[in-house]
Amino acid sequence: MSAEGEAAKPGRTDVFGRYALAGRRYKRLLGGNFMHLPQDELQVFGEQLAADSREITLNELNELFSGDWRERLTGAWLAGFGLRLEMRDEISRLLIERSDRHAGKGYCFALARFGTRVDASTLAHYLDRYLGQLDLRADQPWALGALLVLDENLETDYSAEFIQKSGAWDHWVRAGESAIYTPIQMKAEIQSWCSFAEVATGDCS
Repeated sequence: MSAEGEAAKPGRTDVFGRYALAGRRYKRLLGGNFMHLPQDELQVFGEQLAADSREITLNELNELFSGDWRERLTGAWLAGFGLRLEMRDEISRLLIERSDRHAGKGYCFALARFGTRVDASTLAHYLDRYLGQLDLRADQPWALGALLVLDENLETDYSAEFIQKSGAWDHWVRAGESAIYTPIQMKAEIQSWCSFAEVATGDCS
């Protein structure tokens, strides 16, 4: 069933349609695809996301997080944009439980945006738990990128144990069949998402 059909399912409220489906938002958020938009479209996308992050109610956020991966992905980005710290526990739980294959990158973004040692600890816990699972190719690169961003901002070194030579990250990468971005590249990607949010919301002024 298409996303449009899902929006019309009996018992479903308009939260999905308004926040996730409108403007193909969840598709653009998936994997940070929005960053490839033309500059004028990217600016409008950021302004709309920032506006919704301010206007969405806590009940609506909770409704998004009770939905499927598309709603949770959208909810994570809205929470990150709006610095909705009240969603930290839910986002952290979903990341650690690996509840959503496609939404995990949004969780990593939100924790990077929240920007505290608590969030860094959650990302480190995720990496400690899943880098050892060498056959599991999930959100480890984005979690590491987010952790590296926080380490720089907080002047901490949570990531050091993972990226040391012949450490857990190297073992995880060598066990995979597909190319993996380097820690530097992943840090740059997460930082670009955070910088985009800062500009769109006016946090950098």
